[in-house]
Amino acid sequence: MNTINPPMPRRRFLQVMGGAVAGGAAGLAWPSSLGRLLSPADAHAAMSDPFPVGEGLAEHVISIARSHSAEFAELYLERRVVTKLRMADGGIQSVEQGIYAGCGVRAVDRERTGYAHADSFEEEPLLAAARDVATIAGRGLSRGVHGVRFKPEDPPVMVQCILPFDEVEPDERVEWMKRADEVARAYDPAVKQVTIEYTDEMLHFAVLNSEGVWVEDTLPLLYMRVNVNAAKNGGTGSGHERISYRLGAEQMGDDAAGKAARESARVAVTMCEAGEAPSGEMPVILGSAGGVLFHEAVGHGLEGDFVRRGTSAFTGRVGEKVASDRVSVVDTGAIPNLRGSFNVDDEGTVPRKNVLIENGVLRGFMTDRISAETMEIPLSGNGRRQSYRHPPMVRMTNTYLSEGKDDVEEMIRETKSGLYAKKLGGGEVDITSGNFTFGVLEAYRIEDGKITSPVRGANLVGNGPEVVSRIDRVGPDLAFWVGTCGKGQWVPVTSGSPTLRISSMTVGGSSQG
Repeated sequence: MNTINPPMPRRRFLQVMGGAVAGGAAGLAWPSSLGRLLSPADAHAAMSDPFPVGEGLAEHVISIARSHSAEFAELYLERRVVTKLRMADGGIQSVEQGIYAGCGVRAVDRERTGYAHADSFEEEPLLAAARDVATIAGRGLSRGVHGVRFKPEDPPVMVQCILPFDEVEPDERVEWMKRADEVARAYDPAVKQVTIEYTDEMLHFAVLNSEGVWVEDTLPLLYMRVNVNAAKNGGTGSGHERISYRLGAEQMGDDAAGKAARESARVAVTMCEAGEAPSGEMPVILGSAGGVLFHEAVGHGLEGDFVRRGTSAFTGRVGEKVASDRVSVVDTGAIPNLRGSFNVDDEGTVPRKNVLIENGVLRGFMTDRISAETMEIPLSGNGRRQSYRHPPMVRMTNTYLSEGKDDVEEMIRETKSGLYAKKLGGGEVDITSGNFTFGVLEAYRIEDGKITSPVRGANLVGNGPEVVSRIDRVGPDLAFWVGTCGKGQWVPVTSGSPTLRISSMTVGGSSQG
C-alpha cells in the first residue's frame, strides 16, 4: 500500500448513439461504429490496477479532514467500469460505456458532517476536498495533524464473480438481448413492441478512515429489463421482467434472457383481457411482490436516520407490538449474490442479519455510523452510497418478510371475495405517518375461493403499521424481487416475501365490488 502509481485520467467516458440496425432482429450485430469502445482487455486493466493513493497520502488527507476537531474522517476511493445498451424495434438504439473514477472525503463531528468529492486521485484535489470538509464539520478549533495506523482487512465473501464482464465480448451482450427480443415476439401475435435495457458494471472501492480501517472490495452487478407491450381484441397490456444479481456474466446462462422475455410477454398478453379492478375494503392476497410493500411501507420507517430524527412512525417503539404475530421482517446484505448484497458496506462495515420485526414485535433498526452513534446502538452494515460523489446514508439492502407455514392454496380457498395482486408497480409512502399508495401491475379477482379474471387499474391504499397488523396468513414460498431504491441517491436493492393475505385493506379501482 506504500506504492504510488501514476494517476489514471480524471474521467474516461464514451457514448455512442445510433439508429436501429438494419434488417430487424434477424440482422442484429454489434454496430461497427462502436469499435472505439473499451476492449475486454482495457476494461480488465482498469479494474486490476491498484488505486494510485498510497498510505502516506491517505493518512495526510484524513489528518487534514480532522484538523478542525472533527471526531472522525474517512476517505472513499472508487473505480467503476459500466456498459449500457438499449434495444428497441429490433435494433440497438444506444450504447454507453465508461470508466468512472474518483474519491470522496468525509469528516464527522457528532451530527455535523462535511463531505466533498474529487473526480481524481491526484494529491491536490484530495487535499482540497479534505480542507473543505474540515471547515464544514469542525468546531472551528484547529488541533493540528493526527496520525493514523491503517490495518488492512479482508471482508467475508458474500459476493462472487465466476465470469467477469471484462471477459465478455460485445457481440455476446447483443446475443442475450436478441434472444429476449425473439422469445417475446414469438410468445403471441398480440405482442407489438419489445424494448430491452441492459447494464453491467464492475465496481472496485476502498474505505479508509481515522480508526485505521483500510478495506477494499470488488463487486459485479448485471441488470436486464425486458419490457413488452401487447394489443388484443381491443385491449392493451404491458409487462416487464428483470434479471439482476451480484454475479458476473454466468447469470445469463440457462436461457435467463428467454425466461425473462417469456414472463414479460405473458403478463402483457394476459392484461389485454383485463377488466376493471374492484374498489373498496376487501381481503388482498399478495404474491412475492409483497416484498415491495414491505420495502416502502415499513422498511423506510426502520432506517435509522428517520428514526433518530423522530420522523418515523416506529420511533421509540422498540419492544412494542407493531405487526401481526405472523410478521417477521429481516434486512441483510449478507445473502450471497443478491442484488442488494455486498461483502462490506460503503463505510467498511461487514453486513449482518438484522431482525427488524420478530413475530410482530419491533426489535431494532438499520443503521449507518451517524445513526448508530447517535442512538447508541450497533452498526448494522447499512451505510450505502450511490457513488463517490455521494456521502453514505442508511439504506436497505435485501429486505424480506420471513416464511410462514400457511398453505397457499388453502389461503385462496378460504378467501371468498377479494383481490390477488401478483405484481406491484411503483408507489408513494409518507415515512412519518406510514401512509402509502401502490399501483398493481398484475392482479386478478378472487371469487368463491378461486382466482378468476384479470383486472387493471388497481391501487392499494393504506397505512404501513396498520396493514402489517392485518396480515393473517403467510405462506412458505419466499421469493425475491429486484429493484432500485431512491432516497436522494439510487442504490440496488432486493425485496422478498412469501404469498401472504391481508385480511382487509382499501383497493382503489373503477369497478364497484
